[in-house]
Amino acid sequence: MLLETNRLIIECFKTSDVSDWAKIESDANVRRFVDGKVLSLKEAGEYVELNIRQYQTHEYGRYAVRSKENRKLIGMCGFLNEPYGIDFGYRYSKDSWGKGLGYEAGKAVLEYGFSELGLEKVFGLTAEQNYGSIRILEKLGFKFQEKFLFNNTKAFKYFYTGVS
Repeated sequence: MLLETNRLIIECFKTSDVSDWAKIESDANVRRFVDGKVLSLKEAGEYVELNIRQYQTHEYGRYAVRSKENRKLIGMCGFLNEPYGIDFGYRYSKDSWGKGLGYEAGKAVLEYGFSELGLEKVFGLTAEQNYGSIRILEKLGFKFQEKFLFNNTKAFKYFYTGVS
């Protein structure tokens, strides 16, 4: 899988991405609305390996998002199977925030998921106070489904069916 946008290259994670992913996940600001815990190099490696297994099992996972300019890993965006359905998620390095990259990657990945993978419905979860993530989901066309408690955090659940 390889997607390109104006500013991004989106592709499957590789084991060689582990140290760069660990740098992103070691920033407490990046993990603030996930669970507040930074990941170790080992945990980052386990996350990358989980996604590599997902590609083999489900033909999708979270994808590495790179700057087209220098091919630097700046985050991830994609799908994971969860008990509530297929989760659409993303996370980016702090220096990538506020530039529209989350929307740009999200749009490309959703189009791929629905047109190439045949997905019919995905969910996006976000902390109630994660205004940046809420803006991305809503701009992408996700619809609000419910408020709920997730890992002891007030959260919102959105869904997307590819239909506006």
